[in-house]
Amino acid sequence: MTGIIVLNYQTWDISFRCVQNIIKTQQDLIYHIYLVDNASPNPIPIKFLDFLNKNEDIITFLKSYKNSGYAAGNNIGILQALKDGCDNLLITNNDILFDKDSIYELLKVLDDKKKIGIAGPKVVNNKGEVQISRCSMKTEIKEVFQIFTVAKKIFRKKWDEYYCLNQNADEPSFVYYVSGCCFAISRTCALEVTPLDEGTVLYDEELILGIRMESRGYKTYYNPKSIVVHQHGGTTKQMQPFMHQCICQSELYYCSKYLKAKKWQLRLLYYYRRGLYWIRSRRNYNFRRYWTKFERETYEFYKSIIM
Repeated sequence: MTGIIVLNYQTWDISFRCVQNIIKTQQDLIYHIYLVDNASPNPIPIKFLDFLNKNEDIITFLKSYKNSGYAAGNNIGILQALKDGCDNLLITNNDILFDKDSIYELLKVLDDKKKIGIAGPKVVNNKGEVQISRCSMKTEIKEVFQIFTVAKKIFRKKWDEYYCLNQNADEPSFVYYVSGCCFAISRTCALEVTPLDEGTVLYDEELILGIRMESRGYKTYYNPKSIVVHQHGGTTKQMQPFMHQCICQSELYYCSKYLKAKKWQLRLLYYYRRGLYWIRSRRNYNFRRYWTKFERETYEFYKSIIM
């Protein structure tokens, strides 16, 4: 049985659509859905609750009473799926839509003997355009500055190599990590590389998972025969200022704990993110209104990691 973990935060309608899509398209798959609500302030709509109750044989509803981030929310579903004996897991954003073969194509390439522990799909948008969903190398501090800052305009060749843009998107390949928006993982691998590191608020979980996979000898595989549609922005579009705070804190956490970055490197990254946010706040009222909270919480986090 495959355990499918869907994480919800506030966007019940999008989660409802995702769950319905899975039920409609995966009739040939033996699965169980673990819908995890990450402490949403808005209650679940009655029609969705009724739907869950009517399908309780294939859906388990799990609720966290504290939102500690993407990794923590998914860990609730991962741990329950493993406890229930699921052979494979699929972790997916709630704004992903599947077709009939999407999940099957991911599961069939997982191979404990060949140490293929994670498989990721080709991710497209509503127009069918291929989205960035895989990375070819470990993200060292050099890549953080070259790829995740404005310097990417200078290191365009490195950018293409990093995100596999110099490769054919229709060719399968081994990669360093795949996007956290949707991926399958074998039970054997999950028992070794999960729970996910809850030190990140949101973002950079894939980078950490890639390091864990490498250290334990597991491989990550990109399978373009599996195609999913990512309807970007279900939750993030509603919370852009907070998302920028998450990027700042998760990046600092990753660089500090996993890359052992020097204090001057962390300082430079912090003030770079702070500067970007300030520029956006000059143009956007929502960013400007959130400025005080962003500055206070990111600075407190920054101080905590350089102590």
